[in-house]
Amino acid sequence: MKLIKQIKKCPLFEGFSDAEVNKMFDCLKARIVKYSRGQLVAKDNTEIKEICVLLEGNLVEFATRNNGKREVIRSLVDGEYFGLSQAFNPPNILGYSVVAALDSSVLYIVADSVNALCNKVCPHHVKLVGNVLRELSVRIAELENNNGYITIKGMRKKIAKLIYDKYLAQESLTVDLGMNRNEMARYLNVSRPSMSREMMRMRDNDGIFDFRKEIINIKNLEKLKKIAEEAE
Repeated sequence: MKLIKQIKKCPLFEGFSDAEVNKMFDCLKARIVKYSRGQLVAKDNTEIKEICVLLEGNLVEFATRNNGKREVIRSLVDGEYFGLSQAFNPPNILGYSVVAALDSSVLYIVADSVNALCNKVCPHHVKLVGNVLRELSVRIAELENNNGYITIKGMRKKIAKLIYDKYLAQESLTVDLGMNRNEMARYLNVSRPSMSREMMRMRDNDGIFDFRKEIINIKNLEKLKKIAEEAE
């Protein structure tokens, strides 16, 4: 029962009943692997043909730069996944490494067992394919919508531009970002730790805004606007 509850946290299984999750495993080539804290889960520049869902624990994606320095891309919590786009996109090469930050359990689903419907054409299998297509569409939309932020040079300018754009759209000094820190870092194509440090500097040193979870309270709109306009 606990395992099914963990699986249902993943958006790929959104709308599934407990019974459907159970039945789904008759169709999928799936396995669960446990990792100890600090253990390498996946290595960059290696082939991946499985969707990897974190059931329990904490995983960290990181890239190794030319100077040997590791840069954190994002931190995964229960129900989040990696490898979705690479598993369906030859040559199926993962562009980053993944390590277990805590003792973790990972569900691996062979991509070919998702898109190759079984002979019974099970309704739950069709539902899974629909969820996978939706998630891939979301990723494509994110890339299309945030191209403007990706090209901005400088962490502070990226953050200011995003918050100021949200302010203009919502017409309120209390802004709902609509995304958590991991999602925001991915949206801006930056490292979450570096982004968080800059946000704290903008809050504590510059008094530009306060924040709690996804809510930003703008304290100095003029300063925020000035930095945002420098990004254009």
